[in-house]
Amino acid sequence: MTITDKMLHFSISFLTFSTGFLYAHLLDLSLLYCYVTAFVGTVVLGVVKEITDLKWDWKDFAADSCGIVASAILITILMLI
Repeated sequence: MTITDKMLHFSISFLTFSTGFLYAHLLDLSLLYCYVTAFVGTVVLGVVKEITDLKWDWKDFAADSCGIVASAILITILMLI
């Protein structure tokens, strides 16, 4: 199986959101601020990556969004356990 650009966008957004949430949680921020910090950091990273690209693709933003949502859902489930 070959790794596509969309898979990279999904996985990097997933990991960036998770890492941002972890560091915000380690700073003892409230859960809302943890989610907001991770979300803003990941979106900014994705937008900057697309700005530096010569070719814009809305599918990259969709893959980034799916990675963010999947990470947020997994973190929420793990926090409830």
